[in-house]
Amino acid sequence: MGARFTIVLDTDDPQGLRDALEIATILNRNHNTLSASSPGKAKIGKIALIKMVRDVAKKVEDGKMNSSLRDCKRFVDGKWQLLL
Repeated sequence: MGARFTIVLDTDDPQGLRDALEIATILNRNHNTLSASSPGKAKIGKIALIKMVRDVAKKVEDGKMNSSLRDCKRFVDGKWQLLL
């Protein structure tokens, strides 16, 4: 069992709030406490999303994939690391 910490937040101390967030983020990353069902939050811009949608539409039109959940998941899984 690891160490236990209590973080006290003082809303009148903006720098202290930033420091507490940094500590919590580091601990979260080091101990892999993210949920297994959501291993990361994707970050994508509007243009990149549009390009992905166009890519999927083209593959569906060309018959290389269909609009099933399975094929869509495979497509997203192939791009997931690029989105993180």
